[in-house]
Amino acid sequence: MLRQVKRGLVISSALLTFGLFVPSIDFVRDVQAEEPQKTQGESNENPLIYQVNEDSYDLFGDVLPAKTEQYIHRNASSADLINDFIMKQAAEQSMLKFGAVISEKISMPFEEQILPRLNSVLRETTETLSDRDWEQIKMSSTPSAGLGEKIFHLYNEESGEDIFRFHVRRDQPPKQGYVFNFHYHTYLDQHEKHHTIANIHWGKDMPPRWTSKDRVYL
Repeated sequence: MLRQVKRGLVISSALLTFGLFVPSIDFVRDVQAEEPQKTQGESNENPLIYQVNEDSYDLFGDVLPAKTEQYIHRNASSADLINDFIMKQAAEQSMLKFGAVISEKISMPFEEQILPRLNSVLRETTETLSDRDWEQIKMSSTPSAGLGEKIFHLYNEESGEDIFRFHVRRDQPPKQGYVFNFHYHTYLDQHEKHHTIANIHWGKDMPPRWTSKDRVYL
């Protein structure tokens, strides 16, 4: 107990005086004399650098999902991080595609209805990818303007094959005005099927072109 009290006095005094307090030599020797003795060959210094084995450190692959050739191995958790990044980009590219006028009106239903479902189907698709596929995956950066449907595509950089396509189409059902149909296509069925995520109603007036910043209509 006395040893802990003496050590506490040294530490607390040093902290209070920001290093200006210097204990007497006798006091320091008394504290050091009461320290447990090291066995022969054992260092008295605490190591400042620790070697980490990535195979035994659970978080290594999770917090460092970037590609390297020597250390990082992708796993389920790192795939989650990449999917999170894709979803963040998906939201930003969607707002860019909508333009100012459309974003102002549909941003809330888009965030509440479309993004959660998109997140789910995106993960269902990417969980089928191999480690090799993950190394080659890329995301398009420019949504189509005008009347184009494309919001973003995921594709294999090496083969050029599309993996996942997220699109929005303008529909005009009878007597319902204009509707935005959000849907996706996936390589799992060779992009043959149109998978609807949800519809967002616009109104009777014709919406602006995609990426438009003003209220000029078609």
